[in-house]
Amino acid sequence: MFSKRKLLHDGGVTLNLDSLVDIVSNSVGILIILAVFMALISFMEFSPQTTPDTRVNEETDKILIPWGHYSQKTAMLFLIRENRVLRLDRGEYYQKLKNQLHGPDPSIPQRLTFDTHSVEIQMLGGNSHCLYFEAKPGAGLWWHQLSGGSRPLENLTSSLPPEEYYFFFWVDSDSFELFRDLRESLWDRDFEVGWKPVEPATPLQYCSGYSQSRSFRPQ
Repeated sequence: MFSKRKLLHDGGVTLNLDSLVDIVSNSVGILIILAVFMALISFMEFSPQTTPDTRVNEETDKILIPWGHYSQKTAMLFLIRENRVLRLDRGEYYQKLKNQLHGPDPSIPQRLTFDTHSVEIQMLGGNSHCLYFEAKPGAGLWWHQLSGGSRPLENLTSSLPPEEYYFFFWVDSDSFELFRDLRESLWDRDFEVGWKPVEPATPLQYCSGYSQSRSFRPQ
């Protein structure tokens, strides 16, 4: 077998070139492995710094869950039907009933009539009673009439403290979109809102006592 050793003039020999190449190759390989390893460590520990110009602002959407709860606030009653909003004022009814009782015929009438609706009363045991509201055809205000012009909605909400009153709506199936807009407007004014879906044949009944506290709740 041919040897790579070469005799020198003084009788010495050279180093084995194969061994030298192996040593250099191993050293270079180790250096490459160390460089890759250090690069991986640097990449894993690197945390990019953000500036106000590069920082992404993440906005959180708030979801309101319509969960009814008990409240000692006074309910303001409304009917939304045919995209009209009709206030059913119990205070107006009680004032007219009071005037009737102080008149020449001091008896409780079964029905009292107003410009936009009529009210019937049903006496229950003790001091409890139920009021039944019946709206007249075409009664109520359109949205632009309610929120514009003399601004009856603004006048009403500005006279009522949100910590004492909440709004309750009977909503016909043809007017859900209007109700949602109106509810958003009242939420912006910090009022609580309750509601109940109804049909034209559904009786609009408001009773005093325990049954009322269960049926009419803000959300």
